[in-house]
Amino acid sequence: MLTREREGAGSSGNSQPLLEERGREGAEESGRARGRAMHMIYLVVKAAVGLVLPAKLRDLSRENVLITGGGRGIGRQLAREFAERGARKIVLWGRTEKCLKETTEEIRQMGTECHYFICDVGNREEVYQTAKAVREKVGDITILVNNAAVVHGKSLMDSDDDALLKSQHINTLGQFWTTKAFLPRMLELQNGHIVCLNSVLALSAIPGAIDYCTSKASAFAFMESLTLGLLDCPGVSATTVLPFHTSTEMFQGMRVRFPNLFPPLKPETVARRTVEAVQLNQALLLLPWTMHALIILKRPLVLHREL
Repeated sequence: MLTREREGAGSSGNSQPLLEERGREGAEESGRARGRAMHMIYLVVKAAVGLVLPAKLRDLSRENVLITGGGRGIGRQLAREFAERGARKIVLWGRTEKCLKETTEEIRQMGTECHYFICDVGNREEVYQTAKAVREKVGDITILVNNAAVVHGKSLMDSDDDALLKSQHINTLGQFWTTKAFLPRMLELQNGHIVCLNSVLALSAIPGAIDYCTSKASAFAFMESLTLGLLDCPGVSATTVLPFHTSTEMFQGMRVRFPNLFPPLKPETVARRTVEAVQLNQALLLLPWTMHALIILKRPLVLHREL
């Protein structure tokens, strides 16, 4: 009996530190949960106040902006828009030097410091190496705009395997690599913004562009998860932009049903609204506003088909 009592006493003594450790872990987790809840309340209150009072735009004069796919299309317009709104430095990434050089010269003529680097965002090691070169030459990037994308516009059976892989590497995985390259320093500085130029096709797919729709849906999930994860990170935010068909070189020849009802967007409009969303710290932007109705209407149609 005495032996058993001693064993019991020893067991109780060993469990005490374990109970205390679990208690501390529980208290810490509870504190984090309260912090997240308070932050969500803050965001709700901030949004409510924004409906009544005019929002204050973020000052871009100290921000270094990097735009992937920055040599043409929406990327070029984004560079112009950030420059017009006073960004400190602009960095352009892309695969075609001619376009990058032309855009860089144009931005410099506007009075803004601008640099370009040839980089394929679908190549992980190339992204990491070029990011290091950017930090050494330009400094810390505080606004990252993931704009680079490709589209092949074919059905699954008509698509080449390498072309399908290319879409996923550039449109989706490229955002993993660029974000991993620049986000850590943003978190250290407590100052940063990750922007994704996505597409409404991420939420409402169409036939004949299976590679593009799939990659954009994956990128949307990536940004949704990232945005939620950044709620606990002061000074660092994210914005996802979902524009409708935009009249750029990439979508030349694309036909849209009811073009009078859903006319293609101008790249200038997408760029302007995107930069505004960054300055307003807006998490999600659908363009045009009628796309909200399209997404809402799509859900009952899908359920009806399933039934």
